[in-house]
Amino acid sequence: MRGRPRILLDCNPQARRVLGIQIDGVRARVMIADATGNISHENQTPTGDREAAAVIRSIIKIAKKLIEDSTVGRVSAVGICIPGLVDDASGLVIVSHEVGWANVELGKLVSSELGIPTAVQDTTKAITLAETIAGEAREARSAVVLDHGARLGVGLIIDGRPCAGATGIAGAIGHVPAYGSSAECRCGRVGCIEADMSMHAMQAAAPETIGLTYDDLDIDELRKAAAQSPKAQNIVRDVIDRVAHTAVLVEALLDPELLIVAGLIVEFDELASALVARIDELRPPERQGRTTTIRSKIGRDAPISVIVALQQLDPDIAGMMHAPGA
Repeated sequence: MRGRPRILLDCNPQARRVLGIQIDGVRARVMIADATGNISHENQTPTGDREAAAVIRSIIKIAKKLIEDSTVGRVSAVGICIPGLVDDASGLVIVSHEVGWANVELGKLVSSELGIPTAVQDTTKAITLAETIAGEAREARSAVVLDHGARLGVGLIIDGRPCAGATGIAGAIGHVPAYGSSAECRCGRVGCIEADMSMHAMQAAAPETIGLTYDDLDIDELRKAAAQSPKAQNIVRDVIDRVAHTAVLVEALLDPELLIVAGLIVEFDELASALVARIDELRPPERQGRTTTIRSKIGRDAPISVIVALQQLDPDIAGMMHAPGA
């Protein structure tokens, strides 16, 4: 497996087994894990251009088979991560442009079929919770998580807890229009931050990668090709520059201890290093030394959906999401 090694989640070991489901524009990964993130069984199904109903049927079929095959205890909760706008309370996927879904009652459908309590959360929020519990923000009172991959999202940690805002979608900046941008976005609008700043925006530097999954990419060949193409280097440099400017603006608004660069970009050492360096370079003199920029150690295959499931069972994790007395 390429990328960083899997991180064990530091959770209550007395919690029972859970089912984690991680959905993106390429695949849905279904896994059974214990309370420390150790996966005992897993399988996956493609998403691609498939309809939501077809993908969900496949997920449920896989989940039932994994549960039947598991001999290590009852599965007590399901956690699902999907990139997009999600109503946490109902499990409704309001819209996921990466997967191509809208108004999908994902939580209700999975819970009904499996007979297990199910929680659904946006991927960026799940990464932010993972950083809070077992990642770089574990000892921090405040942090910003910059989730940079197929989209661009921001996670907020305030007073040691993830902060989702008044309606639950704080940090969902991907489809906010960027001033002066004319880039066409997959949402159908023009000028979205995601269209200008996600890793999709970098694919113009290597059009042969369009439609390929991460596992299909030959990173060394791409690196050699980019090194020989000033045009490709300029495209990547411009995207990195726009992301860095946005990150510094968000940082200035919140004044966090940490700015954590996370998401798919951390699998590409040169890109992640360039982004961290550019953020540090753009930071104005009066902000120097106030916020530390670091790279996440939670890799793309880390079972973050397990944490989403464990919120329902582990009071320590639930406490991270809800302030005392809330």
